[in-house]
Amino acid sequence: MDIDLAVQKVRAFNRFYMPLMNLLGNHYLGSEYSATEARVLFEIRENEGCNAACIAKAMNIDKSYLSRIIAAHEKSGYLVKTASSVDKRSYELHLTDKGSRRAEEFVKMSNEDVARILAPVGP
Repeated sequence: MDIDLAVQKVRAFNRFYMPLMNLLGNHYLGSEYSATEARVLFEIRENEGCNAACIAKAMNIDKSYLSRIIAAHEKSGYLVKTASSVDKRSYELHLTDKGSRRAEEFVKMSNEDVARILAPVGP
């Protein structure tokens, strides 16, 4: 496929689906969180015990921005940091029960949103 055509298709996809899923605003799925803030919970859920560097790499976001998000989630009671057993300079991230429930809510709501969007499109 021609790279210009591929770029056009990706951009068209983004223009169509991002507004439908409310990914352009600051309130992901009607919550108080941005899509990035919600995704951090998802990444920790999927990679229990990971560290901030792992999340920053997976999400391609600035480490200082991620640090602020982690601190806010910790303050909200969604996650805890524990000293790494491998590298004492690092810490592992774990969701609390409250954080797990919140992450599950986001997954459920996102799945429902995608199903609603795709229903009229068909296979």
